[in-house]
Amino acid sequence: MDVSLSSLPATDIEADAVVIPIHDDVPAPGWAADVLASARFGGEQGTDLLVPGLLDRPVLFAGLGASTEAGSNVLRRAAARAVRRLADFPTVALGLAEGHPQGAEAAAAVAEGTVLGSYRYDGLRAPKPAVQSVTVAGPTEAKGAVRAAVITAESVNWARDLGNTPAGRLTPAMFAERATSTATEHGLTVRVLDEEDLRAGGYGGILGVGGGSVNPPQLIEIRYAGTNGRTVGLVGKGITFDAGGLGIKSGRGMVDMRYDMCGGAAVLATAIAAARLGLPTGVVAVVPAAENLPSGSAYKPGDVLEHRNGKTSEITDTDAEGRVVLADALSHTAELGPDLVIDAATLTYSVMHALGDQITGVLGNDRELIAGLVATGEECGEPMWELPLFRGYVPKIASTVATVKNDGGEHADVIHAALFLEEFTGAVPWAHLDIAGTAFHTKPGDLHPAGATGTAVRTLIRYLSRLRRRSVVSAELQSVSPT
Repeated sequence: MDVSLSSLPATDIEADAVVIPIHDDVPAPGWAADVLASARFGGEQGTDLLVPGLLDRPVLFAGLGASTEAGSNVLRRAAARAVRRLADFPTVALGLAEGHPQGAEAAAAVAEGTVLGSYRYDGLRAPKPAVQSVTVAGPTEAKGAVRAAVITAESVNWARDLGNTPAGRLTPAMFAERATSTATEHGLTVRVLDEEDLRAGGYGGILGVGGGSVNPPQLIEIRYAGTNGRTVGLVGKGITFDAGGLGIKSGRGMVDMRYDMCGGAAVLATAIAAARLGLPTGVVAVVPAAENLPSGSAYKPGDVLEHRNGKTSEITDTDAEGRVVLADALSHTAELGPDLVIDAATLTYSVMHALGDQITGVLGNDRELIAGLVATGEECGEPMWELPLFRGYVPKIASTVATVKNDGGEHADVIHAALFLEEFTGAVPWAHLDIAGTAFHTKPGDLHPAGATGTAVRTLIRYLSRLRRRSVVSAELQSVSPT
């Protein structure tokens, strides 16, 4: 989608359809007052009214609710709903509401929402109609913010594409190829370790999980240098299909397991966006990609695997494979000397039991980092909630034959998994995002259709964009009010 900015009012912009946001506590524009009154449309949040031919073209009135409560998240969602409703119109002009601050932040939220809302994954189907071009009515000083918003949303959609691609069309090698192609296009440095490299380097976790598939595992590393001398390590789970290994899932349980690489897609998308935006902070994104399948060569319950950092793990559940591959990827990343590390993974069912499908669980060893991520997620409309890294549960993952075992029992598994991962972080400030509930939805939401959501990309990009001196950034982020 092409998104541009115009200083003209939306009603004066040449387009096939116009979107006019309306607050329920602010008088409507005079030219629309009678129409809205006769339709009894009051502008309640989440509602809309399409009036054909009102201005010699269709006008969609989008409800924002009270002006005192309609922050960026409300604008973003309204814009996303609007472009989906107007999918049959190639060009759309989208205004800001009367009584709403007309600044760069509002224009950027609208631009971001249009790109997110217009996303669809057609796969092998014929493409459906969609808006091709949106012009946002906003101040000229919003140009930079709108550009950044569009790049951010495009990065989310790139991650969504990967998460929605059927596993037969996204093997570990294919995942690496797509990452390499996009990363090199934007000037990033790429390194891919194949099966031979992984064996020589002692990546026993990735090799163990991927050993049951005819498609060998890969480790993907992309680097963006930045300019301020700081580097953030981003690690993402890249299981391109998860059958559970020998602990095989039910048929229904594995039907959507192509999305088990959404954490990997998110961190790669973030690193590429950092380069496109020219962020000061450098990024190294590392993704262990593998298929977890049952076969005669699959890893087995009771096996002990040796990881990149020399620690070992006892396998007591082959379907708890994400933490096993992340152990190698975190060890690899720690060797690169980042200032801090954030990992994202569709890791546990227990985070879904605790937080549902709208909130990402956050655990880690650095409170400043966690607070910054939670505050940024709130600001971006990607809610996150800190869960305790309770060390009283360390005995639950203790092993008599290895450094640690990969399953501590059904209850509090989200904590057990994070405690397992901490063994491999190299004492670097670290936060773990469990996106099992938020990465893939079977029903559409305001900002996304059914399927991969691209969760965490927007939060990570915004967090990185503000990361200079952590103490200053943390204070700024904690002062942000929810919108």
